[in-house]
Order: sequence, then structure tokens, then C-alpha cells
Amino acid sequence: FLFGPTASGKTDLAIELMKNFPVELISVDSVMVYKDCNIGSAKPDKEILKKYPHHLIDIKTLDDIFTVSDFCVTANKLITKAHKNQKLPVLVGGSMMYFKSLFDGIHDLPKRDEAYREELKISKINNSDAYLHELLQDIDPVYANLLNENDDMRIIRALEIYKNSNKKMSDILKEEPKNGAKNKYAIHQFGIHFDRKILHKRIKERLNNMFDEGLIDEVKNISKTYRFSDDHPIKKAVNYKQVFDFLSGKYPEDIMLDKSLYATRQLAKRQDTWMRGWEKYIELKDGDPNILINNVKNLVSSL
Repeated sequence: FLFGPTASGKTDLAIELMKNFPVELISVDSVMVYKDCNIGSAKPDKEILKKYPHHLIDIKTLDDIFTVSDFCVTANKLITKAHKNQKLPVLVGGSMMYFKSLFDGIHDLPKRDEAYREELKISKINNSDAYLHELLQDIDPVYANLLNENDDMRIIRALEIYKNSNKKMSDILKEEPKNGAKNKYAIHQFGIHFDRKILHKRIKERLNNMFDEGLIDEVKNISKTYRFSDDHPIKKAVNYKQVFDFLSGKYPEDIMLDKSLYATRQLAKRQDTWMRGWEKYIELKDGDPNILINNVKNLVSSL
């Protein structure tokens, strides 16, 4: 695993590994999976991807939704295939929930039920703002009490799971998943850390580059090309969310830029907090490639 906050140089380090070792790079990024979401996800350009291929980039269109479950299933298959080809699978990215779910395993849950989701949304419109939360309260009060009554995403998922499996989320969460990668592999983990001031500077520079490269036009194009609901993950993704809001007239461009910068810094803070709570990883101070290269060299020589 190679993880770090946004703008910490994960792709550059992954490429260094590919230059030096027989590795298969597997992207751990919830936005790079989508075609046409290039600038806002800081996706490596086509030339780089051609020279240094990454799995799980550009594998879905925005007509679909790529879930944590989809990631775990696909990543496990890629890991198995890499081992058969005598390659070292390197999972690189910043989607921390993906890493955690792959590491610990996930519960076997029903897939999204779009028809039922639409039915629930209409029910909320026709009733009160707290209507969906009240439905969940009747079915699973223990889990409902853990959620804000406006957390429609988790409430709808819990209702959907109960409808299609008759299982309560509170009961499911008590069960320990047995399909975690930690139970099958020796996992070597590396986390990138930067001083906050330096990371904030890197974030601001990259964000400015995104807008210079045409992020607003990119969002306009995907809005014209695809039809996706308001609960699609891309509508909530950092940078994309702020541009969608700007294009809908929610606020002017200068406010959008400030909100994008703030949201990206908050994302980096959450990623860093997650990493500090994560066990047994080697810290790459300021993205030092030498520590990574030397550790992987020792690992490969021992195989």
C-alpha cells in the first residue's frame, strides 16, 4: 500500500517503483476510475499512463457508479493476477476508505436498488425532511440513532439493504468481515507525510493548475455528456462539487475558488488523520523516494 494526502506526489513515487521493480500499479482513487474526469482528479496524463500503466483508471463512465464493493472485488482479482505473473501489486492512491475496506474486508451486501431509491426520494418530497430517518427509526432504531436525520446517503442505503436482505445495519456492523486482504497477504504499507504549510502550498499550486488547464470546461462537458443523479459520487467529489455548484449559480467564481481550496485542505486533513490512526506503516517524510525504494528492494530480494 502506498497512500498519502492529496497533492503529496503519490503518482510520482509509484512511477519510481515501476522504473525499478517488477510491479503492477493498482489505483486506489474513487474519481480516477471514471472516464472524462481527468483534470479535477489529477489523473496522470495519457502519455504517462501509456508508459506506466495503472489498473482501475478510466474503467467506468459516469453513467455508472463505482462502489467500495466494486473496488474490493476488482482489486482482489488484480492482486491475484499480479502474483500469478510474478509481479508485486502496488496499490497507490488517496481514497482511504478503499484501502481500509480492502484491508479489513467488507460485508456482503445487496447492490444498489435504483428504483427503490427513487421511491424513497419521492416519499421524502411528499412528506417531511425527517421522513426517511423516521422510517429507519421504526426498522432499526440503534443504527438510526447514530445518524443525522439529514444523512440521506446512509439512511437510504440502510433502508435499501433491509428491503433486499431483511438485515439491519446495526446487526451487520456487529459481524467481523472475513474477506480482508490482511487475512491473506503480508501487506507492506507506506504513508507520505508533509509539513502542513508545505502541503498547503502544494495543494494551492495544483488547484491553480487545475483551473488553468480547464477544470470548469471539463465539468461543463461531463454535464452535457452524461445524465447522473444528484447523489452520484462525482457531485460530491472535491473540486467537482464546487464547480457544479458554481455552474448552477450557487455562488460566483471567486467564492468557488475559495471553497475548492478549503475543501481540498479539509480532505488532506481527513486523509492525514486517517493515516495517523492506521497501524504499521512506514512514513515517507516529504515523500522521500529513497526510503520507499530501499524497503521495496529488501522486500523483492526476499521473495
